[in-house]
Amino acid sequence: MTATTRLAATTAIVGFVLATVVAGQTQPSRIIGRVTDGSGAALPGVAVTIAPTGPTAPVSVVTDGVGQYVSPALAPDTYTVTFELSGFEPRTSSAVAIRDGDVLILDRQLDLASLEEKVEVVASAPAPPLRLSRPEPPKRPQAAPVPREVLATVCGPTQPTGTSVALGHIAGLRSDRGRELFGDGDVLLLDIGADAGVTPGQNLVVRRQFRVGDKALPLKQASFGEGAAGLIQVVETSPDTSVAVVVYACGEMFTGDSVEPFDALPMWTALEGGTPRFDEPAHVILGDQGKIMGAPQDLMVIDRGTLQGAQRGQRLTIFRKAADKAGPAMTIADAIIVAVRPESATVRIERASDAVTVGDLVALHR
Repeated sequence: MTATTRLAATTAIVGFVLATVVAGQTQPSRIIGRVTDGSGAALPGVAVTIAPTGPTAPVSVVTDGVGQYVSPALAPDTYTVTFELSGFEPRTSSAVAIRDGDVLILDRQLDLASLEEKVEVVASAPAPPLRLSRPEPPKRPQAAPVPREVLATVCGPTQPTGTSVALGHIAGLRSDRGRELFGDGDVLLLDIGADAGVTPGQNLVVRRQFRVGDKALPLKQASFGEGAAGLIQVVETSPDTSVAVVVYACGEMFTGDSVEPFDALPMWTALEGGTPRFDEPAHVILGDQGKIMGAPQDLMVIDRGTLQGAQRGQRLTIFRKAADKAGPAMTIADAIIVAVRPESATVRIERASDAVTVGDLVALHR
């Protein structure tokens, strides 16, 4: 027991005695205290004998589980107080004077008996304090690994097709519904579940539309691009909701972003050979997240797709015509098609001598 705990216990006993005085309008004399061993640990079961010098018979009390004792009411006198416990050297306090109304605090420490004596300790030690254990926090869901070559096909802008394949939307962070911006490793809550065919282990791509062109136009007249914000993996499902972990973030993800099935594109290699067809140019129509310019390693979208013969790995030359449109074409960048839709394709700029801008011409190599 610490000094603070001992003081609290003694104070409680004194409080009890004083309360008795107030209630009875008398003030009996008492001896109170605590008995410990050489290490300061409490000694329960110690016999405390209080013997007066007068004709009154001695009285005995025994220390409790925390080593405390309280005598009965004592008459004013001079007392001899003896402390005894098997296995310990006895202690005696002589000439303990008690006056009318005194409450004397008499603490004592007992030493172990010498080794020559037979030691038999029969008193049980006080029960150890109860320790409250904190519950362990729930384990963070873990997503199954996704190959790097699969992640390489996630990001990039596209031109919306007009037909949505979205299954649902991000409802928020599972542990903090007030947060609206998410990134790698975050655990999300989706507004779709098993009833919509979602299963644990399923990979979903997060998509969000963004405005392109003149931002001052009314919303009904505005043009939009579509970008992949990242890849998430479902780890838990219920009938109406599911929990997913962000596996890979291309950029920011927000509450309300749509999620749709993710079909990893097969591996591909850049096609060699071919001649740029400057006479049949395509056009750069948008950049990632609404940007109008791009640099090497940036992704942009052109207005040619599978319906016009475009294919993954096909090389491109991005160029501009001379100002008078009579001179030779000015080549500004090389690019490769990395993803293709029926009427558009996503290209990655490989090399550039100038910033690629929305509206620049594109010659596909054939």
